[in-house]
Amino acid sequence: MTQAPNPIHIREFRNLLPIGFVVALGFGLVVPVLPLFAESFNVGLALLGLVQFVFGLTRFSFGLASGLAVDRFGERASTVTGILIVAASSYAAGFSQNFAQLVFARGFGGVGSALFIAGLMNRVLKVVPPAAMGRATGIWRTSFLVGIGIGPALGGVLGEYLGIRAPFHIYATGLLVAAAVAWLAMAGRGVRETDERKRSPVEALRAAVPLFRDTRYVVALLVTLAGWWTLSGPAQFMGALFAKNQLGFTPAQIGYAVTLLAVGEIIVVLLVAGPAADRFGRKAVLVPALTISVVATALIGQVQPDLWWGYYVLMLAMGAGVAAGSTAAGGLLADAIPKGGSGTAVSVNQMAGDLGYMVAPSAMGAVSAGAGFGVGYLVGAIPATVALLAALKLRREDVPVGEVPRPGAETEQPVEPVG
Repeated sequence: MTQAPNPIHIREFRNLLPIGFVVALGFGLVVPVLPLFAESFNVGLALLGLVQFVFGLTRFSFGLASGLAVDRFGERASTVTGILIVAASSYAAGFSQNFAQLVFARGFGGVGSALFIAGLMNRVLKVVPPAAMGRATGIWRTSFLVGIGIGPALGGVLGEYLGIRAPFHIYATGLLVAAAVAWLAMAGRGVRETDERKRSPVEALRAAVPLFRDTRYVVALLVTLAGWWTLSGPAQFMGALFAKNQLGFTPAQIGYAVTLLAVGEIIVVLLVAGPAADRFGRKAVLVPALTISVVATALIGQVQPDLWWGYYVLMLAMGAGVAAGSTAAGGLLADAIPKGGSGTAVSVNQMAGDLGYMVAPSAMGAVSAGAGFGVGYLVGAIPATVALLAALKLRREDVPVGEVPRPGAETEQPVEPVG
């Protein structure tokens, strides 16, 4: 079989990387200040989780519709429209005068988030061959992580000196830039226009249903759920509150911790996880990655003020575990989803992540309010544990992943680099 190209040599793939960077940079700005902004409206720990819950619920609710929109109208239109909706949401959040307005503003942003994520990821699956998808997922994730790694540290400083509303407005403005970048970068070179609008909603749903009988796809869903749960609850939302209330961290120090989370992700994804997932198989990466996620999540809640540095170390480890697991899960998606991509299948995977994203803050907040942060973080480790048990049931590939054709794709020709 012809060796799959290095994904960075595929022009259509390279064109997408700046979009991820710009979106993630803006998102990172608000990570350290969002929980603090919500808390400024004098609501309890459990109620604070509503900010994440409503955003996740909206994105989850529109997930399937977004996938159908991608299959019907194309990745470019879906991506740009979605980014513009999130920009409007961020402007509205920054102008919020009470907690209900903040929840509503973040909530309708979930619609846009569902649209642009489905559009971008389906384009990646369309232009990158499965045998290179581990590396592609790593590079793609890194473009996000570089942005989100810089964003929290900058957002913490901006929040401390300009006020906690400022990062929301700066994020929104950055998204307007991202929409322009997406419009140009996804102009369609190398991707036939007929590929952009070829499925009716019924056809798209019918094509996606068989994937639920594929173990690889199901495990990918579980890993995505666990990854987004871990990032949303233990790392970002509850992590900021734990660091402030238990360890006495300032907003800038919280931002540095979230940046370390991204640093752990970047190092593992770029140097280890992506190439390993393509060379040794998805299971070989998933099992150790999920194990690290479980242990790091459970231990963070046990950190004491005199061992504050342990918080930074565990955030670094958590980032590494989540990133490696997500990279391998991206490979599983590429192995399972038919050639040409499926906006519907991609959106269902994103919906699994949204489920974890929206439930984690409220669940951990409720447990932590009643039993303390230590128990709350033990609960936070449960989804990664379930995903780990499922990953153990994957077949260990007897040959490199790139040599295993997808069902029904034995006669496919290798995808050639564009340009």
